Amino acid sequence: MKLTINKKQFLGSWSLAERSTSTGGTVSILSSILVKASAESVILQATDIKTSVICRAAGVTVLEPGEAVFPIKMVSDLFKKAPGEEFTLDVDGGKVVLRAGRSKYNFSTYPVGEFPALPSSDEAELFCSIAAGELAKVLDEGTLAASAGEEFPLYLSSANLQIVSSRLNVVSTDTRRLALSAASVFDAKEGEQALLPMKGIKELQRILGSLTPETEVKVLFDSAQFYFKTETLEFTVRRVESKFPPYEKILPKHSTLDVLTDRGELISALERVDVIVRDFNRMVVLDMAPDGPVVLRGKAPDFGQAKEEIEAEIKGDKLRIAVNSKFFLEALKVLREPQVRLSFNGQSGHMSVKRGDGDGFLCLIAPINLSEDELKAFDSDLG
Repeated sequence: MKLTINKKQFLGSWSLAERSTSTGGTVSILSSILVKASAESVILQATDIKTSVICRAAGVTVLEPGEAVFPIKMVSDLFKKAPGEEFTLDVDGGKVVLRAGRSKYNFSTYPVGEFPALPSSDEAELFCSIAAGELAKVLDEGTLAASAGEEFPLYLSSANLQIVSSRLNVVSTDTRRLALSAASVFDAKEGEQALLPMKGIKELQRILGSLTPETEVKVLFDSAQFYFKTETLEFTVRRVESKFPPYEKILPKHSTLDVLTDRGELISALERVDVIVRDFNRMVVLDMAPDGPVVLRGKAPDFGQAKEEIEAEIKGDKLRIAVNSKFFLEALKVLREPQVRLSFNGQSGHMSVKRGDGDGFLCLIAPINLSEDELKAFDSDLG
């Protein structure tokens, strides 16, 4: 195999494949990339067993076809640090010669036969088709509440993808909050759903960020895998062998108080209050009454207190409620619209964060349970 490589163009494809390799395990073949060169194209393959990627490499001219398995340790750095804009790779008998200008390097490859066979979408069913930008958005919003680490039950560190009424719903929870985002899709497999691990979804989000928003993504599935496919790449995620709990029964059907306000102003006010409370309990108390402003209060013993007011349209019953400022900020920041709608069901009910028009996104945040006396303690000297 002999290749001439435009470094800048090629490294984008190489980095995409490299992120799907395993760097911490004991199986060295998983810390490698299979390069398959034909007269038509060069294909890169990589896997860490739980995820895998197959992508067409950009910026490569094939002088002689062939295939080889490149270890990513050191080789990736050689590719990145090679002088000039181009370099050549000459592979023969398990040995590689890299030439870049007056520089020359030799290194060994792994046996091609040891590289694992990757899952194939050839027999998979179509789950839906969606634009890359829309898929990125629904994943950003819908995975908001997932736990960062690998937790048990497994659904806590996963997100549920389901098709409901020709819409893709992405749902996650860490038990203290729940996030739900929805987007219209094409060719939907009505009623189908699956749990996918957050580690795989995070990598999918990075891949989607490298695509143009209009790029069509076909989502396919079989009993073990989900496949995300474009004209130039295919990313595979192993399904989680668990089920997401029936969350629909906790979705609020009515509210006792509704607030419509400017999202940017609310974020700014909440961030200032968070300066006071973030090293203590990250608790902010909201005071709301019809035709009045939203009042945000926070305090930290032996440090200080904060009070902020923002204008809002408020309808319903007067309410004072305490919520986690970190969860509140994350829900506000994942949105992109100028206005946000907050809904409440009394002191013990969840706070709902929605878009200004109320469509396509919902984040439920459990309140912090405080007694009446504890809530009154926030009536400070600040007023």
